[in-house]
Amino acid sequence: MTATTVAASSRETSIIIALISAMLVWGSSWISGKIIADMAPSQVTVFYRIALAVISMLPTLYLMHKFRLISLRCTYQAIIWSLPAGALMAMYNQFFFMGLLDGLPGKGGMLVTTTNPVFTFILSFILFRMALSSKQILGLVFGLVGGLLMIEVWRFDYAEIFASGNALFLFASITWAALTLISKQGTKFSDFLTFSTLMYLWATIISYVFAYDYEPLANITSYSSTYWYHMLYLSTVVVSIATSIFFLATQKLGANRSSSFIFIVPVTAMGLSVWYFGEQLSLAVSLGGAFALCAVYLLNQPVKPKSE
Repeated sequence: MTATTVAASSRETSIIIALISAMLVWGSSWISGKIIADMAPSQVTVFYRIALAVISMLPTLYLMHKFRLISLRCTYQAIIWSLPAGALMAMYNQFFFMGLLDGLPGKGGMLVTTTNPVFTFILSFILFRMALSSKQILGLVFGLVGGLLMIEVWRFDYAEIFASGNALFLFASITWAALTLISKQGTKFSDFLTFSTLMYLWATIISYVFAYDYEPLANITSYSSTYWYHMLYLSTVVVSIATSIFFLATQKLGANRSSSFIFIVPVTAMGLSVWYFGEQLSLAVSLGGAFALCAVYLLNQPVKPKSE
């Protein structure tokens, strides 16, 4: 094994560790999101969340540039790609908080996180004609089965699963899958931090249009300290750090591979929901979590390389 190969393997391992950490943070976001879901209109919460993410990204960009930690670059193509990415980011967050308001905090989250990798693979197949290996197909099946076990699908009828807030989670899943693929294309023309900031900026502008009637800038002091505590976590940690790490992984590992790690999120979300909201953890749910983790393993097994 050459020194170059060893260095590349080490970089990939570091990215995977960072990505797993980001997925754990995403899982915790369901708790904070549920707590503040009814403290403000979802349109206002989405605007605050993404606007604060943009603000928190600015010092990060400055430090990265000053100490030459990352080579920042921005091109016309990156700006163009960041616009639809920002629109999808705004849509995803709208669905996210509307779903948290009306859906189940933990089990509702299973619906979006266990279907998202599947939608990403399907869109990759449709748009880029990417073939699926037998291991990938098995991994997707494991992920779906794990998700169905974790939400204990047999306890709900068809109308309950796809009604109200839980249907919004499904829309969020499709939206994020499309965002993942667009960000993969966009980061070809920019570093992941600059592209993420551009995307968050567009998302902030679009989100403000939806929140305009609620006068979010004039009513900043109308919300409690609890609201702002969780909002800072959701914007600075979850969006600025964890979500940006996801887009870095998408750039380096590919859209399909990075999205496979999202199967970790429902395991974290359910575990924290059991701890915080007192939801019961049954044998089926535990088994579902094991299936989801197996899915991550299978989807990341080496296959004959085929360019994304």
